[in-house]
Amino acid sequence: MEHIFKMAITITLFLLILIYLLPDDLLPDEIQMRRYDVLRNSQRKSPHIVFILADDLGWNDVGFHEGSEIKTPFMDELASSGVRLDNYYVQPVCSPSRASIMTGLYTSHNGINRYIHPTEPTCLPLHLPTIADSLRQNGYATHLVGKWHLGMSRNNCLPLNRGFDSFFGIYGGSGDYYTHRVHRNAPSGEFSIEGYDFRDNERVAKELSGQYATKLYGNRALEIIEQHANNTIQKPLFLFLSMQTPHCPIQAPDGERFIAPYGGIQKERRRLYAAMVSSMDEAIGNVTHALDKHGMRNNTVIIFSSDNGGIYKQGGNNKPLRGEKHQVYEGGIKAVAFVNSPLLSSTVNGTSYLGLLGAADWHSTLVEGIVGGKITTNQTDGHNMWNAIRLGEPSPRSEYLFSVGGDCAWTPKIPFKTQDPNNVPTMYGSIRKGPWKLIIGDPKQLDLQSKQVYLRNADAVSLFNIHVDPYEQSNVLADHQDVFEDLLNRLKFHCRTHVNYSPKKWDRNSDPRLRDGVYGPWL
Repeated sequence: MEHIFKMAITITLFLLILIYLLPDDLLPDEIQMRRYDVLRNSQRKSPHIVFILADDLGWNDVGFHEGSEIKTPFMDELASSGVRLDNYYVQPVCSPSRASIMTGLYTSHNGINRYIHPTEPTCLPLHLPTIADSLRQNGYATHLVGKWHLGMSRNNCLPLNRGFDSFFGIYGGSGDYYTHRVHRNAPSGEFSIEGYDFRDNERVAKELSGQYATKLYGNRALEIIEQHANNTIQKPLFLFLSMQTPHCPIQAPDGERFIAPYGGIQKERRRLYAAMVSSMDEAIGNVTHALDKHGMRNNTVIIFSSDNGGIYKQGGNNKPLRGEKHQVYEGGIKAVAFVNSPLLSSTVNGTSYLGLLGAADWHSTLVEGIVGGKITTNQTDGHNMWNAIRLGEPSPRSEYLFSVGGDCAWTPKIPFKTQDPNNVPTMYGSIRKGPWKLIIGDPKQLDLQSKQVYLRNADAVSLFNIHVDPYEQSNVLADHQDVFEDLLNRLKFHCRTHVNYSPKKWDRNSDPRLRDGVYGPWL
C-alpha cells in the first residue's frame, strides 16, 4: 500500500512538472490560466506594466500596418512577437481617451466628453479613482512620464494627487517640442494665454528648454526603470509613458538622422511627421532594452495604444480607414494598439486579436486581470480582457459606446428616412454593437457637445456593417431598420445616465502670465 502511495505522489509531481515545462500550445486554455495564476501568486511581485500612449498616431503610421511608409522597427518587433489589437477603440480626441483609460468609464459617465482647454476651470472628476490609484493600492510604484491633459485648474487635479508617485512632463495637451511654450486662444476668442509647460514633479523645469520632448520622455523612462531595478524596496512598476508624439506642432528632432530616411516623401509635413514617429519608436526600443538589461522584461506587460487617429493636414494618415481625429468614423477612433509580454500564451504571439475592446477596458484588465487585484470602485464600464488578450478567448464585450447626448427620449418615425424635415434627430451619438455601427449626427462634430450638430449633416443617421464594410462606404440604414431600432435603444439606454460636460466660462485667470509665465493651477 505504501508503495502505491509513493508511486501516486511521484506521478503527481511528474505531471505538475510537465505542466509547468510544456509550452502553452500543448496545454488546454484552462490549464494555461491556472499555471499563470500559480506563477503570479508564487512570484515576489506582480508583473511590471509599461503602458505607452502615442498622441494622434494614424492607423497607417506604423511599419507593421501594410502600406505604411514610416519605419518603426522596434514597435514592429513588439507587435509581431505579441498580440495586435485590431478591433480596439478609443475616443476621437485626446482628453476623453485618457479619461476612459484612467477611470474605466465611457466618457458619457466620467464627464470628459471633449478635450480640456487650458483656460477651463475643470478636470477629471475628483471622486473617480484612476488606474494609478488602483495599482498603487495593489502595491505598485506608479510613474507618469509625458502628457497629462486631464485638467490643471486646481492642485488636486494634478497627477501627483491622482495616484502617481512621480510626474515628468506637461500638464496640457500640446506644446513646442523644444521651448515647451504654449500659446492658446480661448474658444470664445475673447483673450489668449501663453506660458511654459514642463514639470519635474511639481517643480517647473525651465532648464529643459531647448531639449526635444520625445528624447526627454524616453530618457526619464530609462532613469525610472534603472532606479526601480536598483531599489531595495521591491515593488512592481507601473510606468505610464504618455508620449506627446506625433501631436502638433510638427517638429522633428535636430539633425538628419531621423529625417534622412524619408527623403523620398515629397510633402514636407509628412516627412517631418515620419521623423517624429521614428524618434518615438527609438525611445520605445530603448525602454524595452532597459527592461532586458535590468532583468525585468520576463515579468513585464508592455501595452501600446494611440489616443485617437491622425490628422491629415498635420501629416498623419489613417488609410484605408475613413476619417481622422475629431471624427467617429473608424479613422478617428480605431486605434493602433498591441500587447507584448512573456506572460502571453505562445499560441497568441504574432496574432491579430479581433475581439471587441476599448480604452475603458484597461482599468479592469490591468488591475483585475494582470495583477489579480480589485479596482477601488464599483462604477465601471470596462471588462477584464486579460484572458481574451493572453489566450485569444472570445471578448466579453458585445458593444462599445463612443458618444451620446441630446434628447434621450427622441422617438423617430419608423421606417426612418434621412433628410426628412419632419423626422430630424434631437439626440446624437455613436455606438458599435457586434458588426454594426450607428452614427446619429455629424460624425465630424460629435465630440464638441453641440446640441445642433445634427442640423449640419445632410445624412443625419448612418448605419454601417463594419465586418463587411470596414471603410464605411455604404450607409445601409434603409435596409436594416430593425438594427437601427436596436442600436437606437442602446444609445437611449446610455443617454439616460449621461454626464454632461459643462465647463464654466473660459477663465482669464488661467493665463500663465499672471503666475511667472508658467502653466499650472490658478484656483
